[in-house]
Amino acid sequence: MSKTTFTNLSSEKQERFIQAALTEFAANDFQSASITAIVKELGIAKGSVYQYFDDKLDLWLYLKKHCEQVKLSYIKSIKRSEYSDFWKFYRAMYANGINFDLENPLCSQFLYRVGFKEMSPQVMPHLNTWKKQANAMFCQLIEAEKKAGTFNKKNSTDVMAHFMVTMSMSIAELLQKKYKVDFEKNIKKGKPLFGGNSKELMKAVDELIGLLEKALK
Repeated sequence: MSKTTFTNLSSEKQERFIQAALTEFAANDFQSASITAIVKELGIAKGSVYQYFDDKLDLWLYLKKHCEQVKLSYIKSIKRSEYSDFWKFYRAMYANGINFDLENPLCSQFLYRVGFKEMSPQVMPHLNTWKKQANAMFCQLIEAEKKAGTFNKKNSTDVMAHFMVTMSMSIAELLQKKYKVDFEKNIKKGKPLFGGNSKELMKAVDELIGLLEKALK
Protein backbone atom coordinates (compact mmCIF):
# COMPACT_ATOMS: atom_id res chain seq x y z
CA MET A 1 0.00 0.00 0.00
CA SER A 2 1.01 3.65 -0.19
CA LYS A 3 4.03 4.94 1.71
CA THR A 4 3.94 7.93 4.03
CA THR A 5 5.62 9.99 1.30
CA PHE A 6 2.37 9.65 -0.67
CA THR A 7 -0.04 10.15 2.21
CA ASN A 8 1.93 13.26 3.22
CA LEU A 9 1.16 14.87 -0.14
CA SER A 10 -1.64 17.41 -0.25
CA SER A 11 -5.06 15.97 -1.08
CA GLU A 12 -4.95 17.79 -4.42
CA LYS A 13 -1.62 16.19 -5.39
CA GLN A 14 -2.81 12.76 -4.25
CA GLU A 15 -5.98 13.08 -6.32
CA ARG A 16 -4.07 14.23 -9.39
CA PHE A 17 -1.75 11.23 -9.09
CA ILE A 18 -4.66 8.82 -8.58
CA GLN A 19 -6.51 10.15 -11.62
CA ALA A 20 -3.42 9.87 -13.84
CA ALA A 21 -2.74 6.32 -12.64
CA LEU A 22 -6.37 5.29 -13.07
CA THR A 23 -6.40 6.68 -16.61
CA GLU A 24 -3.53 4.36 -17.50
CA PHE A 25 -4.71 1.25 -15.63
CA ALA A 26 -8.33 1.62 -16.76
CA ALA A 27 -7.25 1.62 -20.41
CA ASN A 28 -4.67 -1.18 -20.17
CA ASP A 29 -4.19 -4.51 -18.45
CA PHE A 30 -1.63 -4.69 -15.66
CA GLN A 31 1.20 -5.93 -17.85
CA SER A 32 0.64 -3.30 -20.54
CA ALA A 33 0.07 -0.34 -18.23
CA SER A 34 3.05 2.00 -18.23
CA ILE A 35 4.49 3.82 -15.22
CA THR A 36 6.36 5.96 -17.75
CA ALA A 37 3.05 7.12 -19.25
CA ILE A 38 1.77 8.06 -15.79
CA VAL A 39 4.80 10.15 -14.85
CA LYS A 40 4.83 11.79 -18.28
CA GLU A 41 1.23 12.91 -17.75
CA LEU A 42 2.09 14.22 -14.29
CA GLY A 43 5.40 15.79 -15.25
CA ILE A 44 7.27 14.08 -12.42
CA ALA A 45 10.33 11.84 -12.24
CA LYS A 46 9.76 8.10 -12.53
CA GLY A 47 11.58 7.61 -9.25
CA SER A 48 8.85 9.57 -7.48
CA VAL A 49 6.41 6.70 -8.04
CA TYR A 50 8.69 4.34 -6.15
CA GLN A 51 8.94 6.84 -3.32
CA TYR A 52 5.15 6.60 -3.05
CA PHE A 53 4.69 2.84 -3.68
CA ASP A 54 6.91 -0.23 -3.47
CA ASP A 55 6.35 -1.26 -7.07
CA LYS A 56 3.80 -1.39 -9.88
CA LEU A 57 1.73 -4.07 -8.14
CA ASP A 58 1.64 -2.03 -4.93
CA LEU A 59 0.24 0.92 -6.91
CA TRP A 60 -2.34 -1.30 -8.64
CA LEU A 61 -3.50 -2.72 -5.30
CA TYR A 62 -3.81 0.79 -3.87
CA LEU A 63 -5.96 1.89 -6.82
CA LYS A 64 -8.12 -1.21 -6.49
CA LYS A 65 -8.74 -0.63 -2.79
CA HIS A 66 -9.39 3.07 -3.39
CA CYS A 67 -11.98 2.41 -6.11
CA GLU A 68 -13.66 -0.36 -4.12
CA GLN A 69 -14.00 1.94 -1.10
CA VAL A 70 -15.52 4.69 -3.24
CA LYS A 71 -18.02 2.26 -4.76
CA LEU A 72 -18.85 0.76 -1.37
CA SER A 73 -19.60 4.23 0.01
CA TYR A 74 -22.29 4.65 -2.67
CA ILE A 75 -23.81 1.25 -1.90
CA LYS A 76 -23.79 1.75 1.88
CA SER A 77 -25.40 5.18 1.58
CA ILE A 78 -28.67 3.40 0.69
CA LYS A 79 -30.45 2.49 3.92
CA ARG A 80 -32.76 -0.53 4.15
CA SER A 81 -34.99 1.25 6.67
CA GLU A 82 -35.99 3.80 4.02
CA TYR A 83 -37.64 1.18 1.75
CA SER A 84 -40.86 -0.74 2.24
CA ASP A 85 -39.47 -4.01 0.89
CA PHE A 86 -36.14 -5.61 0.13
CA TRP A 87 -36.42 -5.51 -3.65
CA LYS A 88 -37.05 -1.75 -3.75
CA PHE A 89 -33.97 -1.38 -1.57
CA TYR A 90 -32.00 -3.70 -3.88
CA ARG A 91 -33.05 -1.67 -6.91
CA ALA A 92 -32.04 1.58 -5.19
CA MET A 93 -28.56 0.18 -4.57
CA TYR A 94 -28.20 -0.47 -8.28
CA ALA A 95 -29.52 2.98 -9.15
CA ASN A 96 -26.86 4.49 -6.89
CA GLY A 97 -24.33 2.30 -8.67
CA ILE A 98 -25.19 4.27 -11.81
CA ASN A 99 -24.40 7.46 -9.90
CA PHE A 100 -21.05 5.95 -8.94
CA ASP A 101 -20.32 5.27 -12.62
CA LEU A 102 -21.37 8.75 -13.76
CA GLU A 103 -19.51 10.58 -11.00
CA ASN A 104 -16.41 8.34 -10.90
CA PRO A 105 -15.93 7.09 -14.47
CA LEU A 106 -12.27 6.15 -14.08
CA CYS A 107 -12.93 4.14 -10.93
CA SER A 108 -15.83 2.41 -12.66
CA GLN A 109 -13.76 1.62 -15.76
CA PHE A 110 -10.87 0.32 -13.67
CA LEU A 111 -13.10 -1.98 -11.60
CA TYR A 112 -14.73 -3.27 -14.79
CA ARG A 113 -11.29 -4.20 -16.13
CA VAL A 114 -10.37 -5.84 -12.83
CA GLY A 115 -13.61 -7.83 -12.72
CA PHE A 116 -14.05 -8.83 -16.34
CA LYS A 117 -10.95 -8.22 -18.48
CA GLU A 118 -7.78 -8.53 -16.42
CA MET A 119 -5.74 -11.68 -17.07
CA SER A 120 -2.21 -10.63 -16.06
CA PRO A 121 -0.68 -13.38 -13.88
CA GLN A 122 0.79 -10.89 -11.40
CA VAL A 123 -2.64 -9.75 -10.24
CA MET A 124 -4.65 -12.97 -10.60
CA PRO A 125 -4.54 -13.75 -6.84
CA HIS A 126 -6.17 -10.37 -6.12
CA LEU A 127 -9.04 -10.34 -8.62
CA ASN A 128 -11.79 -11.93 -6.52
CA THR A 129 -11.53 -9.83 -3.36
CA TRP A 130 -14.43 -7.58 -4.39
CA LYS A 131 -16.63 -10.61 -5.00
CA LYS A 132 -15.77 -11.89 -1.51
CA GLN A 133 -16.70 -8.51 -0.01
CA ALA A 134 -19.98 -8.47 -1.94
CA ASN A 135 -20.74 -12.03 -0.83
CA ALA A 136 -20.16 -11.13 2.83
CA MET A 137 -22.38 -8.05 2.50
CA PHE A 138 -25.20 -10.06 0.91
CA CYS A 139 -24.94 -12.71 3.64
CA GLN A 140 -25.62 -10.00 6.24
CA LEU A 141 -28.54 -8.60 4.21
CA ILE A 142 -30.06 -12.05 3.68
CA GLU A 143 -29.83 -12.97 7.36
CA ALA A 144 -31.65 -9.75 8.27
CA GLU A 145 -34.33 -10.42 5.64
CA LYS A 146 -34.81 -13.97 6.90
CA LYS A 147 -35.58 -12.59 10.34
CA ALA A 148 -38.02 -10.13 8.74
CA GLY A 149 -39.74 -12.94 6.85
CA THR A 150 -38.70 -11.87 3.34
CA PHE A 151 -36.78 -15.08 2.66
CA ASN A 152 -37.35 -18.68 3.69
CA LYS A 153 -35.21 -19.43 6.74
CA LYS A 154 -34.61 -22.98 5.49
CA ASN A 155 -32.66 -21.77 2.45
CA SER A 156 -28.87 -21.61 2.79
CA THR A 157 -27.66 -18.05 3.30
CA ASP A 158 -24.33 -18.82 1.63
CA VAL A 159 -25.99 -20.33 -1.44
CA MET A 160 -28.45 -17.44 -1.73
CA ALA A 161 -25.65 -14.87 -1.42
CA HIS A 162 -23.56 -16.65 -4.05
CA PHE A 163 -26.57 -16.77 -6.38
CA MET A 164 -27.37 -13.07 -5.93
CA VAL A 165 -23.76 -11.93 -6.39
CA THR A 166 -23.31 -14.09 -9.49
CA MET A 167 -26.57 -12.87 -11.02
CA SER A 168 -25.72 -9.26 -10.18
CA MET A 169 -22.37 -9.50 -11.92
CA SER A 170 -24.02 -11.02 -14.99
CA ILE A 171 -25.80 -7.71 -15.65
CA ALA A 172 -22.69 -6.48 -17.48
CA GLU A 173 -23.04 -9.32 -19.98
CA LEU A 174 -26.78 -8.68 -20.35
CA LEU A 175 -26.16 -5.00 -21.09
CA GLN A 176 -23.64 -5.88 -23.77
CA LYS A 177 -25.64 -8.62 -25.47
CA LYS A 178 -29.25 -7.46 -25.18
CA TYR A 179 -28.96 -3.69 -24.86
CA LYS A 180 -25.82 -3.28 -27.01
CA VAL A 181 -23.92 -1.20 -24.45
CA ASP A 182 -20.32 -1.11 -25.69
CA PHE A 183 -18.13 -0.81 -22.59
CA GLU A 184 -14.84 -0.85 -24.50
CA LYS A 185 -16.01 1.91 -26.84
CA ASN A 186 -17.14 4.02 -23.90
CA ILE A 187 -13.77 3.56 -22.19
CA LYS A 188 -11.86 4.58 -25.32
CA LYS A 189 -14.02 7.68 -25.70
CA GLY A 190 -13.52 8.62 -22.05
CA LYS A 191 -17.21 8.20 -21.27
CA PRO A 192 -18.68 6.62 -18.14
CA LEU A 193 -18.66 2.83 -18.40
CA PHE A 194 -22.41 2.65 -18.98
CA GLY A 195 -22.24 5.60 -21.35
CA GLY A 196 -25.11 7.31 -19.60
CA ASN A 197 -27.44 4.45 -20.62
CA SER A 198 -29.25 4.50 -17.29
CA LYS A 199 -32.60 3.48 -18.79
CA GLU A 200 -31.10 0.37 -20.38
CA LEU A 201 -29.28 -0.51 -17.17
CA MET A 202 -32.38 -0.21 -15.02
CA LYS A 203 -34.35 -2.32 -17.51
CA ALA A 204 -31.72 -5.02 -17.06
CA VAL A 205 -31.85 -4.58 -13.28
CA ASP A 206 -35.64 -4.88 -13.25
CA GLU A 207 -35.42 -8.09 -15.30
CA LEU A 208 -32.88 -9.47 -12.85
CA ILE A 209 -34.95 -8.47 -9.82
CA GLY A 210 -38.02 -10.16 -11.30
CA LEU A 211 -36.11 -13.41 -11.70
CA LEU A 212 -34.47 -13.22 -8.27
CA GLU A 213 -37.72 -12.41 -6.50
CA LYS A 214 -39.40 -15.48 -7.99
CA ALA A 215 -36.40 -17.74 -7.35
CA LEU A 216 -35.80 -16.71 -3.74
CA LYS A 217 -39.35 -16.72 -2.37
